Amino acid sequence: MAEERLIDDDKDRKFRIRKNADGEDELYMVEGDEEEEKESIEFEVPEFETDDEEAAVLTPEQFAERERLKREEEARNRVKCDELLSRARQLIDEQSYEGALYCISEAEELIENDGQVAVVKLLAVTENLRSFSGEEVASAVDGVENNCNKEQLAELSERLDNLNGQAGTLSKEVEKLQSVNEEKKAQRRSVFLKKKKNSLIFFTATVVPFLVFLILGIYFSTVMHAVKDGRNIVLTFVFFGVAGALFIAFLFAAHMLWDSAKKVSLNEKNSSTQIGREFEGKKKQLSLIERVITAIKEEENTALGKEVENKAVENDLS
Repeated sequence: MAEERLIDDDKDRKFRIRKNADGEDELYMVEGDEEEEKESIEFEVPEFETDDEEAAVLTPEQFAERERLKREEEARNRVKCDELLSRARQLIDEQSYEGALYCISEAEELIENDGQVAVVKLLAVTENLRSFSGEEVASAVDGVENNCNKEQLAELSERLDNLNGQAGTLSKEVEKLQSVNEEKKAQRRSVFLKKKKNSLIFFTATVVPFLVFLILGIYFSTVMHAVKDGRNIVLTFVFFGVAGALFIAFLFAAHMLWDSAKKVSLNEKNSSTQIGREFEGKKKQLSLIERVITAIKEEENTALGKEVENKAVENDLS
């Protein structure tokens, strides 16, 4: 029984690690006075995701006061942010989207990466989910994907049918534009490739004789005075003259080849034609709408999965 009491007493004591005389780690029990002294000077320091050098030099009282002021400031910012968002929603209803965006920008300065701000911003830049062609729509969709939870997405979820309808309409338009765009590309491609082939033939027909006469001119310039009747001098000027004329033709042929090659390259880029740009624009709008729809459905599925898991745990416990 005495041994059991000793064990029970040891359980309530605190153990620490220290180095013994041999430099090895060993456990030792903290005696009553030492334990009370340690507890009197120790306090819990919260862990931060980033280094907080200021917290390291603060006393517990100073740290607690700093955190209290920080919480009060966050609460004030939340109230101001909610007021700005309420004003922004009112302006959206009045179709004053520029004014709404101004309120939203002020709200973003108060609270970063906020889900409510992201939802209202998406409503503003898309003119109440009617147009996904604005310049800031992509950043607004990013905010919805990264910052919104199920409750914050509830407002968008109520209009999921509308979003699906827009996605279906845009999908048909994109498919039609893609078909027409590829057809036009194919028509131009055959013409441009033929011109490129002809330009290449013309370029070869000028560059080869140009090089031949240039080399002859250079050669005869080295032996101009080898014969006394001056024939080599005449041939030198003739060859250089013909090479000069061919050089002009060579430059013209090179320009034609470059121009035809550039047209072949541009023909494959959608940004080089009006119908191609329209196709890319519609495809981008469709992608943004689908991203919003996916964000809503994924959050709903996540919430549903957690609900099922919680019910399963409750059933197991019961």
